[in-house]
This record gives sequence, C-alpha cells and structure tokens, in this order.
Amino acid sequence: MNKKTDLMNAAVHLFSIKGFHQTSVQEIAQAVDISKGAFYKHYDSKESLLIGILKRYQTETLAEMERLYISEDLGPKEAFTKKLAFELESVLADRDFFIMVFKDMPTGDNEHLTALMQEMRSSSSKFHQKSLLEAFGTDIEPFLEDLTIVVEGILKEYMITIILDNRQVSMDKLSRFIASSIEAITEQLNGMEAVFTAKDAGGELSINSLFADMETKIKLYSKNTTPLLGSLDLLRQELQQKEPRDFLVDALTAYLMQEKQIEKEILLLKNHH
Repeated sequence: MNKKTDLMNAAVHLFSIKGFHQTSVQEIAQAVDISKGAFYKHYDSKESLLIGILKRYQTETLAEMERLYISEDLGPKEAFTKKLAFELESVLADRDFFIMVFKDMPTGDNEHLTALMQEMRSSSSKFHQKSLLEAFGTDIEPFLEDLTIVVEGILKEYMITIILDNRQVSMDKLSRFIASSIEAITEQLNGMEAVFTAKDAGGELSINSLFADMETKIKLYSKNTTPLLGSLDLLRQELQQKEPRDFLVDALTAYLMQEKQIEKEILLLKNHH
C-alpha cells in the first residue's frame, strides 16, 4: 500500500472512534509514522482526505455490485434476497467506515463533500429501485419511491443495531426476513395510497413538497440560512397570489438559484409557474 492508502485507512479508523471533527491531522499523520507536513503532500486538508475515502468506497462498492453473480435459476424474490445479503455483508466487512459515516460527518461544511454524499445516496437508491422492480415487477412503480425508502430504512436500522450494539445475526436469515417483509407490503398495495407521488402530480401538494424540500436543504447545507429562508418565504407568498408578479418571482428565484443545493427544485418550480 502507498501512503495515501495508509492515510485513508488510518483516518477511517480514527474517525470511527473519535469522530471527524475531533480527529486532528496530526493524529492521522502519526498513525502512519509521517509528519504533519508530509500529510499535506498527499492531501490538501482533512476534508479532501475524507472525500478520497468516500470516493474509494463508492468505486469499490459499485465494482462489487457489478461483479455480484445472480444465478438464472433463482426466482425474483430469491435474487432480491441475495442482493440484500450481499449489501449487509459488505457493510459488516467495513464496520469502521459505516460507524464513521453515522458518527460525525461534516455534512454542509464542504460543497464537494455534500455533493459526493448526495451522489452516493442517489446511486444507492437507484440500485435498490432496480432491485425492487426486478423482484416485484412494474406494478409497484407508483410506490417505488416509498418502497425504496422502506428498504433503506430497514437496512439502516438493522446495520446500526448489529454494529453499534454488537449483535450477532445470520445475514441469510435477516435478508430473507427483509425480502419477505417487502413482499408482504407489495401484496397490499392495491389498498394503499402512495406517499411520494404528489411531487410528480403537478398539483398544489407538489408545490408544497418542493418548498419543503428546499427549506430542509437550506437548513442542512447553507451558510446563509436566514436570508435564503426569508427569500423562500417571500417566493411562496408571491406564488400564492392570484396574479404573481413575474419580476418579483424572477428576482427571488435568481437569488435562490445561487444556492446550488436547491437549484433543481427552483428549476422545477419555474417550469410549473
């Protein structure tokens, strides 16, 4: 291994124990027997080191997913179960990384880091959506976002319980339990109403959902929270008028577009308007 890899491995271990903010560059450097000055020959900052760790994890995980062999003899549910087991085993094989992510991630402190975390989350969701469609067919499409959230929520809580509470469990048994639980939900969808289809319906609830998403992202990621939330509220009020003033809507959306985290929602809002 080279020094960059050594630094990554040492940082993951230290971040999992102490947290990102409580771990110093000096401690990371000492863990691999180099000076603090030598650290900066490899990484510009602690944040750039963390970005390197996340990119490595993403690259390795995607490669492992592509190599995952699913026998054609397996039925759709069995294939889904195998994918869940693979995901659980991958996390357990890298406990320090998982603990690091959930312990003290500097979300919102760094634009590149925030974007990478969102990209990783999106990639994971696409994998789960594809797996769900392959397992349960296109009839579940109206509920796909809801089912994806359910799967990811179940996986996350089991991972936290297993790792942080040091619980021992059969991955085969757990993956079958999760797959059967999702199957039971899909069998009841005819009598249910999807939660997240409102965003695509183009109605009043869709507008409210966009504003709620933007408000959440501003609170989580922005350093200019107060003026952005104020402008967002003014825009909401203006769009509720019978005849919104185009010049004011354009001015407010142009200002809000400076916050890259909500750019997509602003564009959707302008298209709807």
